[in-house]
Amino acid sequence: MKLMEVVAGSKAELSLVRSLRELLTLRGFEVRVTPIDVIEWSEVECFINDLPCTAQPPVVSSYSSGTVGRDVLLSPTTEDPDNMWIIYGKAAREGYSTVVFYDSYLPVRRRRVVVNELPSYSFSLRVRAEVPAVHVPRSHVQSFRSSSRVDVHVKTIKRLSTGYIVDAVLGELPRVAVVVHHDRWLAGFRDDAIGVLTALKLADYSSKLGIPLRLISFTAEEYGDPSESSFYWAYGSRVYSKLIEGLDLAFIVDTAFTEPVEVDAVGIDLAGDALEYVDIRYSGLGVGYTDGISLVRRGIPSVVLHNIQEIKPYYHTDIDTYPGREVDGFIERLARSVARLVVKAGSEGLKSMSRAYVDRLLSSLPPRVGYKPPSILDPVEYSKCLIKYLLVPAIRGSYVDLGTEILTLSYIDVVRGVSEGVKYTILGTDEEVGPESLTKLEGTLVELLEEATRCYKG
Repeated sequence: MKLMEVVAGSKAELSLVRSLRELLTLRGFEVRVTPIDVIEWSEVECFINDLPCTAQPPVVSSYSSGTVGRDVLLSPTTEDPDNMWIIYGKAAREGYSTVVFYDSYLPVRRRRVVVNELPSYSFSLRVRAEVPAVHVPRSHVQSFRSSSRVDVHVKTIKRLSTGYIVDAVLGELPRVAVVVHHDRWLAGFRDDAIGVLTALKLADYSSKLGIPLRLISFTAEEYGDPSESSFYWAYGSRVYSKLIEGLDLAFIVDTAFTEPVEVDAVGIDLAGDALEYVDIRYSGLGVGYTDGISLVRRGIPSVVLHNIQEIKPYYHTDIDTYPGREVDGFIERLARSVARLVVKAGSEGLKSMSRAYVDRLLSSLPPRVGYKPPSILDPVEYSKCLIKYLLVPAIRGSYVDLGTEILTLSYIDVVRGVSEGVKYTILGTDEEVGPESLTKLEGTLVELLEEATRCYKG
């Protein structure tokens, strides 16, 4: 199985979407394809001293020349590739004219990560990437260090285009959906071609067994927001989630490629053996990195199946290729597990899972916060209101700290952490909160709980 880069808004995306529509239609699904405006960014060519390199989005076409160590920063990616944007931003602020990355993982020859000169994940600030940034094979590094100068030539495409969201339904419109994304950087098997393959396997099961199923495949999960906001990922789902009605739960399959599969559930509580045919462990990382964050912000409970920690050596690289037939059995078992969860959630099981989440969340309220919850006759709807108003993506510390992870926290978690001396940065607004903010945060928590009550009473 040979994989190619599928950039939001590209001809490759349109071709893939047409194939998905055909495959799902043949399985009896009613398929709707929704076009949305996206920014298409792609590399045309990249050379450094006439050797090939990999341009980092969203840099534009440019030529730069300089001396390594003085004008040009030559830096490892570190073992967490998301540190690249932090290193890049620091280099730009320190006055470097070019940033050249090489990989901390020896087999990797190409990697692509969105960079930003601003230390921001805000919806209101635009990404700025005026300083050229490229990635080179590690084998070339010594020659650049020994050269008196390096010349970097980058040619990219950056234009307004059209991306496509696939929404396929089998049977009466289900209130539970399985979500993947079809755009990918470089090879992208684990992120997220494997999600698409799992969705197609699920479609097979649903068609044969008559299980009502909704499958949604998003564009522009990696990049593509026409406003170019610093919160650059999960754009397709951010747009489409505003149009979704009648959805009580989403299962997001993104980077789930090995066992144990990591599970991150928001809005429901799952049993320890929730996935019957694959080993799992629970995580607090999945939602914020995926389309789950868009759905949660709209009040849609979400379960993310992922391997975000394990994917780092492969993340957005040329080695994220199809590993061989041994993965086919894993995909089949994962699809069977998700199918069983969909059936369970589509029955009375969702009420008990929602009730368990609501009870756990409310029992964790700080003693100083006075809140009387409403009479909860519909725990599914109340859970949806709670996550819509109380949940935020955040990191511990600040954006300039290396090795931070995106967490999805309730304001209850934030208040508790701050009371213990933890500092957070809230994604979307870039607000920094710490112990000095405790009284204000407690007041905000009460206001949000009252908003959730009004939402529920509707």
